[in-house]
Amino acid sequence: MNQKDSPRTAVAWMLFASFSFGSMNALVKWTSSEVDVWTTVFIRSLVITTAIYIIAKIGRVDLVVHDRKNMAFRCFTGLVAMILYFSALGLIPIGQAVTLQYTNPLFVALLSGFFLSERVHPQVWILALISFLGIVLIVSPNLRTIEKDALLALGSGFFAGVAYLYVRRLRATEEALSIVFWFAAFSVLATTLPAIPSLAKIMSDPILMVALVGIGVGAGAGQVGLTYAFHKANAAWVSAFSYLTVIVATAYGYLLFNEILDTKDIVGGMMIICSGITLSLFQVGSTDDEARLE
Repeated sequence: MNQKDSPRTAVAWMLFASFSFGSMNALVKWTSSEVDVWTTVFIRSLVITTAIYIIAKIGRVDLVVHDRKNMAFRCFTGLVAMILYFSALGLIPIGQAVTLQYTNPLFVALLSGFFLSERVHPQVWILALISFLGIVLIVSPNLRTIEKDALLALGSGFFAGVAYLYVRRLRATEEALSIVFWFAAFSVLATTLPAIPSLAKIMSDPILMVALVGIGVGAGAGQVGLTYAFHKANAAWVSAFSYLTVIVATAYGYLLFNEILDTKDIVGGMMIICSGITLSLFQVGSTDDEARLE
């Protein structure tokens, strides 16, 4: 495997992933009134597992797991993040859900010192505080009550951040496709039993089935793009570019579901997004400074 970092390639993969995930979000939202979360995760993951297996066989990519411990943690945290996120998409506006889920770059940055032994600069804590204030505006706009459904998306952001850090750890031992494949296979095994009762209904509705398969296609494409992005650049740096998904998903929410975010949601979202963008620029500068010192 080529372990050389390539920031431009990482950004290209992340942009591709963001568009794919944004489209997936719209389909999850659209099917949420008819299909439970377990079934959605099951079909999504089954599509990805099948597709990646075929691609790997054709390309003769090694799917053998070399670091089972970190792979297991990546799969578990990723599944928890997905279940929380899909649940939130069915309960709150898609733009709000995506914004809160995409707090994950801040969690990546804050936790990268512990997971990856990457230096966490003081500026990151300042950006985290700004992001936290943005989260408060969305989750508790009147500062008295908490929108519990919104907490599902926020929890998804945390677990997604942890999962991405495990992806970064695995880059030294695993092929990118292998990471995607085993996460999907793990998700299939974990959701098979609770999904069985709903499968008969779905099989009798061709339109619903196509939509659910579309979720798998969008998620698979996005997961491949995301995994390759993390293989090509610093974890905290490349994460910030995933914010394009917020724009894509919010546009879908407005055009397809007539969802309009209120002022506090918009201000809070901008605080979170600006913190992530500033983080990415800061990480680039830090990387350049460190390179000059070597």
